[in-house]
Amino acid sequence: MLSRFIAARRSVPMSRTEVGVLQSLEARPWRITELAEHEGVTQPAITLLVNRLQERGWVAREHDPSDGRAVLVSLTDAGRAGFLAMRREYRALLGEQLACLPEEDVATLARATEILDSLIERFKEG
Repeated sequence: MLSRFIAARRSVPMSRTEVGVLQSLEARPWRITELAEHEGVTQPAITLLVNRLQERGWVAREHDPSDGRAVLVSLTDAGRAGFLAMRREYRALLGEQLACLPEEDVATLARATEILDSLIERFKEG
């Protein structure tokens, strides 16, 4: 629900999957097959998504230097700028909403965040 609210108010429309792909590509270039697996979607679905992002000028395809048959997808400067703008908007909108909450609710959310971070660390370990 919160992600839908924020998505509706963003100046740059992006799906949650597009945001996830851009976030992954911010770290490093990925092969299509790796990216599909990482994002939990099929290879045809990620190919269509990468095509859309490439049409916007946000990603580029290049040959993998370690395997000329494979293609790497990387974030372009425009893609990085779009992703960072979306992230700034998301944080600003979330900050506005948090500022309206009572201190007790903010403390509860902070504690919930600590618990979620702990769970994520457990998943990483095992």
